[in-house]
Order: sequence, then structure tokens, then C-alpha cells
Amino acid sequence: MGRHGGGSRSGGRSGGSGRSRGGSRRSGGSSSRISKRPFSGSYSCTYYDRRGRMHTYYTNDSSFGEKSGWNVGIVIILLFLVFHMCGMLSGLVSDIDIISFGKKINGNPERIRITDKADVLTEKEEADVKKLLKDVYDVSGMPVTVYTDDFSWKNKYYDLKVYSEELYYSIGIEEDAMIILFTADNSSDFYDWEYDMYCGDDTIKCLSDPTFDKLLDNFQKGMSGQKLSEALDYAWKSVMNDMAKITINFKALPAIIPIFLFYSIFFVSILRDVKIKNDAYRYYKENNGKTITGASQQTVYYRECPNCGASNSSQLEVCPYCGSLLKVSDENSKYINSNF
Repeated sequence: MGRHGGGSRSGGRSGGSGRSRGGSRRSGGSSSRISKRPFSGSYSCTYYDRRGRMHTYYTNDSSFGEKSGWNVGIVIILLFLVFHMCGMLSGLVSDIDIISFGKKINGNPERIRITDKADVLTEKEEADVKKLLKDVYDVSGMPVTVYTDDFSWKNKYYDLKVYSEELYYSIGIEEDAMIILFTADNSSDFYDWEYDMYCGDDTIKCLSDPTFDKLLDNFQKGMSGQKLSEALDYAWKSVMNDMAKITINFKALPAIIPIFLFYSIFFVSILRDVKIKNDAYRYYKENNGKTITGASQQTVYYRECPNCGASNSSQLEVCPYCGSLLKVSDENSKYINSNF
């Protein structure tokens, strides 16, 4: 199905072709959990980064710091995310025509015609329009037919689009051309007009949707002077430099920002864990394999008061039962493990 675009004396235009893409979303992450806060089953780990700053993290990885953060699994996950993001972006770019990879097509030049049934073009205007259409063909390779008629089409067709499609395919069964159907009511005291531009599917290669919309808008503006030849000249010359070229629709670029934000959550999370492990690994190597893991998993330390023998938390400095000082340096302090 080709593209339609049209309007009337009161303004407005219709349509365009739509293309859709689909995709699924999956996420991944590393198998190790790293947090700034302790959690059930965590080890406390301390290391120095490249700037000499000390960091303390909690992780469920008992060998934290003894190996680098990169492994085959993480690389595969990152590659998957990159390719998946590129797939989502390519579908979105295609849907909203952010980038149009234009090129010249090779339509049949015999379809460059002017049929003025409504008698709205003078002989000179018709010659000028014919030259304009040849210039359009030289740039894009797309032949354009201009066909004018009165409002008698409304006795047979309920929609001008149906009429323009019928005329398009009656000229030839090809998808690389355009017809501009312009109709006017000669019996009215006012200059009423209505038009439709119909393009075959292959014209998207040389006339992107944004360029097609620009053509329609400027044709509508050009008709403010109520001269078909002037409107055609103004509209086509405004898009001549945009046809058959790779173009970027900058107005549509903000639409891809949510995609980047969505995937950045996964990239930041994974790369942050990798950086933490790499910094810890470098510290581990520079200190001759000195372990940087702290307290053993799910263990609470208590010590026995040297005065009354009560067991107290290692976080306390004074025994709550007898008031005796409890210091790490006390030779008489006894530490015992109590797993809960």
C-alpha cells in the first residue's frame, strides 16, 4: 500500500505509510551481589582504589578481590545487551523515520505527464510544470504525473484517495512513481479545490516520510496564491535537496532517549560491579595476595568479660553487667564465636 497525502481549500492533509517493528526485552547481571550495606550471608570487604581511597563493601562472593571482575559470562551478557539495544533502536529508528537512507530510483520516465482536464494551467504554466517534473526525476528517479479534474468525481467516488489510486494504477502497475490529483469546482463562485498525492511503495527510497510531509505542507502553503503551478514550484523546490539522500530527522531524536536510559541501568549496574572487583583485584595483587575479606559469613562475635565472665558483644567497650572495661588490647579478654 502506497502513501497518501492531500488537502483542500480549508486545509488539512492525510496519511502516510506506517512500518512497525517488535522486540522483546531481557535483562542480565553478574552472579555476585555487592552492596554498601550488610545483608544476610554477606562478607565485609575493604580495599583501596587507584586513588588511594578506602572502600568497604559487602558481598556474597567469598573470593572477592582474589579474581578480576571480567569473565566470559559478563562479556556475553554485555554483548547481548548491546545487540539487543541496537535491535530495539533500529526498529524505533525505522518506525519514526529518524534516519532515512535515501537513494535514486529508476522509475519509468513515460509516467512524467500532465493531464489538465480542469483547465487550471495555461500553456506556459504547463510547460514550466513539465520542466519542473523533469528536474524532480533527474534528482530522484521518480516520475510524477499531474492530473487535474473538476468535482464531478464525487458522483462516483466517496473519497479522493480511491480516485487517485485508480488513476495511478491505470497509468501503469509500478510502485516507483507519484500522481498529484488536483480537483477544482469550476461551478462555484468560490475557488474550491481538493488534492491528493499518491506514491508507490518504492518511492520511500528517494522520498522519505519527513520529506513527503514537507512537500505536502509547502504545497498547501503555496496554494494560498490559488495558482497550481506556483504551488507545485514552491513545494518541489523546497524538497529538491532532501530527496535521494541520507537524512536525519532531528525532531524525532528525543524519542530514542528512553531506550538509552532503560539499557543504561543494566550497563551501569554491571560495569560498576566489574570496576569494584577490578580495583579489589589490583589491591590484592599489589599486596602479595593479602586477603581483603573481613568477618566470616553470618558470624557474630562475643567476648567474655575478664571480671564477671559474662559474654558481651564485641561492639561494647564496657560490660553492661559489672562495668568492667572491655578493650581489644586487654590481654585477659577472651573472644568466642557464636553463630546464630
